[in-house]
Amino acid sequence: MQEAERVQTEIQKVIEEDPTIQDARRILVSVEKKSFLKGGKEIVVLKGSVHSESDKLKADRIAHLHSAGREVQDSISVVH
Repeated sequence: MQEAERVQTEIQKVIEEDPTIQDARRILVSVEKKSFLKGGKEIVVLKGSVHSESDKLKADRIAHLHSAGREVQDSISVVH
């Protein structure tokens, strides 16, 4: 398993297993190249929607803790 895939899988698992995030299954995690140039940095991208700012912040915090130094781009929307 590649490092990027391991990081993606770990973050997704931790988010989905967090009992305090109600909409965890609606959050998608990916690791993408920031630049298509050779040696471009990888970033963790969070997408999806949740019903509270609290869930969004928790997912973002988990991603930062498990990103292995990668930048995190949080594109999760909060819908009421």
